[in-house]
Amino acid sequence: RDGADPSPHLCIGTRSIVGRPAPSRGMSGSGIVTVQSALTQLCKQTEGLRSITVTDRDGIVVLRAPETVIDDQNAEQILTTIFSLTTEQTSKIEELGQANFIMTMYDNCICLQANHLPLVIRMIAAKSANAGALIDLLPQVKAVLGPTKEVIRGETDVY
Repeated sequence: RDGADPSPHLCIGTRSIVGRPAPSRGMSGSGIVTVQSALTQLCKQTEGLRSITVTDRDGIVVLRAPETVIDDQNAEQILTTIFSLTTEQTSKIEELGQANFIMTMYDNCICLQANHLPLVIRMIAAKSANAGALIDLLPQVKAVLGPTKEVIRGETDVY
């Protein structure tokens, strides 16, 4: 790691209720791996990646890797709300098309947020992290979240 504070000061811990077979790309040995542990492994394998947080559109945390205790739940929800509003407003500019993700560079970190409806994925990384590598990681994160996405979609379709 880069020696910076490993927590982005926006954290919550939950456990996944959905498991899937272990991917063959070295995430773990054989057997069943939880979505939570797969995301944690991605954080460990990606230089500078501090956390992956998965929320619903309202900012309610579904998963967080690595698991930590929340510092400021309101800040978590604000970040997701800003992302949701930004993607909604930019979609009104037809020439741009639909936003795939938004990357924001802050003084102390990089924040990459992506829609995976009905989920929102947020990756927080060190300022020194490779932004292209984070973008390249999105399809893998989305693949790991497949079962979770379907469970959440099933639950939200009821309402």
